[in-house]
Amino acid sequence: MLEVVVPIHLRWGDMDVYGHINNVAYAQFMEQSRVQLMTETGFEPKNFSEAHVVARNEIDYIAPLEYQADPVHMYLWVEHVGNATYTVGYELRNGEVVHMRAKTRMVTVDLVTNRPVRIPEQMRDYLVKTLR
Repeated sequence: MLEVVVPIHLRWGDMDVYGHINNVAYAQFMEQSRVQLMTETGFEPKNFSEAHVVARNEIDYIAPLEYQADPVHMYLWVEHVGNATYTVGYELRNGEVVHMRAKTRMVTVDLVTNRPVRIPEQMRDYLVKTLR
């Protein structure tokens, strides 16, 4: 099982009027981490015949997160692999405190037809090997 840890540097502008990181920023942290997961393993978004698009995000906000200069850390892994879909799991932590748990369901889509297509074999092999 592969678990990638990505440092997340909070931005002052990520805060809301209540002084904690706004819920919209969490989806951006997920995207940033997911792209890092793929690029660290050699799957950069350079293949123009298909795309990997978000079909669903589920986010559980566990504890409020306030701005700080030191990075927090996103832990992520692959939870499920189907024919055209896969699911990425996440946990955002600041030390031992868990602030968020989430999942993203990704779909591989043909860019010409906008229809789901099978996950490319090399990527599928990688995803299956790294299931949690």
